Amino acid sequence: MKPYAALAAAALLLAPAAAAQTPDMPVMGSSAASGEAAPPAPAGDEKQVTEVLTIGDAIGGGLGAGLARVTEPGGEYDVSIRFNEESGLARPEVYDWAATVPKILEGNAYGVIVVMLGANDRQTIRDGDKRYDFGTPEWTATYTARANQLLDQLATSGARVIWVAPPPMRDPDYDAAMQTIAGLQKGLVEARGMTFLDLRKDFTNPDGTYTDSTTDGAANIIKLRGRDGISFFKAGNNLMGEKLLAAIKEGEKPVEAPAAEKTSRLDVPEASKTDSEALPGAVPLFGQAVMDAEPYTVQPEGVTANAILLAAGDLGPEAALKTLRDIAPTGSGAESLFKLGSPEAAPAGRPDDFTAPAP
Repeated sequence: MKPYAALAAAALLLAPAAAAQTPDMPVMGSSAASGEAAPPAPAGDEKQVTEVLTIGDAIGGGLGAGLARVTEPGGEYDVSIRFNEESGLARPEVYDWAATVPKILEGNAYGVIVVMLGANDRQTIRDGDKRYDFGTPEWTATYTARANQLLDQLATSGARVIWVAPPPMRDPDYDAAMQTIAGLQKGLVEARGMTFLDLRKDFTNPDGTYTDSTTDGAANIIKLRGRDGISFFKAGNNLMGEKLLAAIKEGEKPVEAPAAEKTSRLDVPEASKTDSEALPGAVPLFGQAVMDAEPYTVQPEGVTANAILLAAGDLGPEAALKTLRDIAPTGSGAESLFKLGSPEAAPAGRPDDFTAPAP
C-alpha cells in the first residue's frame, strides 16, 4: 500500500472519533502532544527541559493533556502521559500501578511525577476471598497499604512527586466519597514530604458547591465539565493544567534529567492489549457496529479505543498517524496497517470481506 493510501486508511479510522468531539462532548486527555521532535534551538539559546510524567485514570489523562498543552509554547517541559481510564488503587486486579511504575521508570528519568487517581475508588476492595465495603476500617487499611506501595515506587525515582486530589463531583454522595479519598491520600502524601495539590476551589462556587463552568474576563461563560458531572471538557483540562503548572513552578529547583528514548508523549499503558484483553467484558471494542443484527468489530489488534481518541483530538492527520505508528506493538495488526501499510485481510464472511466467492 502506498503511503498516501495508508494515511487515508488511518483517516477513515480516526474520522468517527474526531467527529464525535463536538463542543458538547467531553474530551478526555486529547491531543497532549504528537511525539514529534521540536525544531532545534538556535546555538547559545538552549533551554533546560524538565521531563514530567503524569499517571492516572481517565481524569488524570485529561489533566496530563491539559498540562502538555499549556507547557508546549514555552518548550521548558516535556510531558509524558500514562493513563488507564478504569484504574485506581482499590482494584489492582484491573490495573496495578505499583507494579507498572517501575517499568515506566526503567530507562527514563523524570524531574516531576504527577499522580491523579481516585475517581474509580469508591467501590468494594477485594483482598483474596475477602471483600471490604467502601469506608469501613478494613477498606481504609487496605487502601492505605496499596497507596503506600505506589508511593514507595515513586519515592525511588528521585523525582518531585505532586499528587493531585480527585476533583469535586456533582452527585453529593460521590463527591463525599471523593473528599474522603482525597483526605486519606493527602495524609499519606504529605507524610513523605511530597506535594498534595487540591484543585477543589477551582471547580466549585464560592460557597463550595459544584459548578461545571467559569467566566472569562469578558464575563463569557466557559463550560469546563461534561453533563455527567464527572468528565472534563478540553477547557477544564487546560485549567487543571494551568494550576498544576503553577504548582510545579512554585516548588521548582534545577533538575537535569538525562535524555531517554520514548516512544511517544501519548504513551497509553494498555497499548499492548486490545480493550477486550485489558478489561474483559467491561470496555466496548473500537469500531463496533451492527449489521444484520450481528455485531462486528473493525479494530487493528493492539490499538485501543483510548489511543484512537487521543490521536484524533487536535492533531493533524500526519501527527495522528505518527502517534498510531508509535504505539503499535510489534507483530500486531496495528503495526501491519500503520507502519507497513499492509492491512490484514478480513476474516471470511465478515461484512468487510470483499473476496469473490469461488466459482
